[in-house]
Amino acid sequence: MKLKGSFYYLLLASIFFSLTTMANPADTLRTASDSVFVFEQDQAELSRLDSLWSLEQLRFQNMEMDTSVLNIWDYNADSVPVFSDSIYRSRLALLDQKTPFTLTYNRLVQRQINIYANTYRKHVATMLGKANFYFPLFEETLDKYDLPLEFKYLAIVESALKPYARSRSAATGLWQFMYTTGKIYDLNVTSYVDERSDPIKSTDAACQYFTFLYKMFNDWELVLAAYNGGPGYVSRAMRKSGAKDFWSLRPYLRKETQNYVPKFIAVNYIMNHSSDHNIYPIPYQYTQAETDTISVSQTVTFKSLSLTLGVSLETLKELNPMYKREIVPVAKNTNALVKLPVAAVGKFISNEAKVYAYSQQTQEPYVELDEPVTHRVKGGEFLGYIADKYNTKISKIMKWNSLKSSNLKIGQKLVIYIDPSQAPKENLVVQKKNRKELEYTIKSGDTLWEIARRYSGVSVKQLESFNNISSRDIKPGLVIKIPKSKV
Repeated sequence: MKLKGSFYYLLLASIFFSLTTMANPADTLRTASDSVFVFEQDQAELSRLDSLWSLEQLRFQNMEMDTSVLNIWDYNADSVPVFSDSIYRSRLALLDQKTPFTLTYNRLVQRQINIYANTYRKHVATMLGKANFYFPLFEETLDKYDLPLEFKYLAIVESALKPYARSRSAATGLWQFMYTTGKIYDLNVTSYVDERSDPIKSTDAACQYFTFLYKMFNDWELVLAAYNGGPGYVSRAMRKSGAKDFWSLRPYLRKETQNYVPKFIAVNYIMNHSSDHNIYPIPYQYTQAETDTISVSQTVTFKSLSLTLGVSLETLKELNPMYKREIVPVAKNTNALVKLPVAAVGKFISNEAKVYAYSQQTQEPYVELDEPVTHRVKGGEFLGYIADKYNTKISKIMKWNSLKSSNLKIGQKLVIYIDPSQAPKENLVVQKKNRKELEYTIKSGDTLWEIARRYSGVSVKQLESFNNISSRDIKPGLVIKIPKSKV
């Protein structure tokens, strides 16, 4: 379906977008210290050029949003159409000709189509509207990796196009990455940022993962199953069953993975035949064409961006879901990306230094810390399993949670430090029985000379010799031994 609205409709839509997403920008702002910042407006001619480019992109948006145009069957508002098996089969057969996926029609697929076409009608309408924002981004990245564009529908199965989505197992973002899988594809998670919720970075990571899985299985349906259940799980099931394709393997998979491919096929169907089922897009207030990305070189808060650029906090949060605390953290000699309405980009460029200065005078100090994970114990889980899941050691989990035994209770919460160097450290660790030494955990800023001073009779040379280290080896988290006889 192609956009059929007129140029003037698009122009009005663009104006409406700007009015609804932009707060009243203040040309002059004052801080608590009475510093006054005067902000320049964007150049009118350049702003007009940006608007023309946005309109040019909008002309080629993929989805018609006008219900009166889409309702070719002249349905009543409350009509819920039902079709014969032959209609569903023929529609999927036509879609199947356009994709390397095998869009099979069977009772399992029909069951999932019924759920989307009947039970989840409002959700489908919402996702149709959001697809107008997310699908251009997905398609561009999928094309870059030479992957089937139908993978874009997988984000609907995974997250219903919600970048903040978080599952019970802590999978996060549009593509529902677990922490460990996200790390493999360079998705960073800290107290301030969760790149699994970054639409651009997570989509690129998903495409890298799809590419790897296809090299592993050489079958698109098995790629889907492995994305859901894990490649190791699927390969083990194939080894046990002897099955070589998804439908033969399906009985040997857990229920969620059994239903995963049928859901994917059903989403392919409903997103292409929504109007046939009297389901129409609920317009989403953002489009890729009416937003742009800026690069910031200093830490800046959402509040400062809102006040200086005239963009509402809600808009900033919606367009930048990866920032967890309404702050864009920027480490030294690095940059970070922020998505803004097009109308705000020019004003930022014209006032960049003033925006940073204003933010520095009004924000709390930024200190980057890695975020610990809270794991809730489920039935059948034990410490060894949990340690493997988070790539850590049983002893560390017991220490972080002051556990005296390895016995766990269902529902018990455990704090897991993904980066062990960020865990709280005690200066002096418990003296070990039958050992002739104590242990000391190095903190940031420690030197061997300072440590030696804390223990009467211990020299730097003795510490180096006893631990087979030199001063150059000192780093936070390193545990060294202090000779007991010298304490």
